[in-house]
Formats: sequence, structure tokens, C-alpha cells
Amino acid sequence: MSADGFFASSASELVEAILEGLRSDESLETTFGTPIRLYDDETRRPHYPYAVLERHETSDTSASETSSFEHQFQFATFSRYGGLREAKSVLGQLRAAIERLDLSLSHQRVILIMSNYCDVMRTQNQTIFRGVLRVRFHTEAI
Repeated sequence: MSADGFFASSASELVEAILEGLRSDESLETTFGTPIRLYDDETRRPHYPYAVLERHETSDTSASETSSFEHQFQFATFSRYGGLREAKSVLGQLRAAIERLDLSLSHQRVILIMSNYCDVMRTQNQTIFRGVLRVRFHTEAI
């Protein structure tokens, strides 16, 4: 497989593994319902609270012999009913679930999962809170 092919397939595999891992995390069901309301696309009229994978950036951090990548993910949570307290709780539960992930990937391994930004703010309409969580994953080829 070419370097570009490995780069693309490793990024896709990681996204799928993260979404699958989070959607199967039973501790998230109490907050995000069953099935867990975690989206990676636009959805019409979702029930609150819910989470969205908004962004995924990947950069090659390979050294001389080993292919490695840094993946930056941005997740957003949206809550409506419990004010700032609920918004922070929802975001915290998602963050904890991401940090608990045990990912099994075919041609790479995750060597680091690190949250590097977490914040909650009101949206423009003042009744919905938006949480933002940015997480860095470092992977290397095996």
C-alpha cells in the first residue's frame, strides 16, 4: 500500500473505531439515549442532548522508520434543558468516554489520547448550550 493509501485508510479506520467505541459505551446511554445520539453528519431535529464529530485533521508525524500520524478531532455537544451545569456534565461524560476508549485497529496502534481543549458556551439563540472538545490521537503503524 502506498504511503498516501495508508494515510487515508488509517484515518478512516480510526474514525470508524472511535465512533463505534463511543456508540457502544453503555455509560453514555444515560445521557445520549439508546441508540447513543452521536452523529458524524447533519441530522434534522435531533433530541437533546447529543454530540457531533465536527472535524478531523490529520498530519503525518513519521520518523525515519515508522509511519505515525497525529489526529485532531473536534466534538461538539448540544444540550438544552439543564443550563450550564448539564452542558458541562454532558461534555465531561463524552470526554471521559473518549479517554476510556480501547481501540483495536488492524495496521496501527494508538499511542496517545489527550484532550487539549474543553469549553462550554451559549449558542446564539440563548437556550442551547454548545460544548466543544478537542482531542489529539497519536497513532503509529504496526
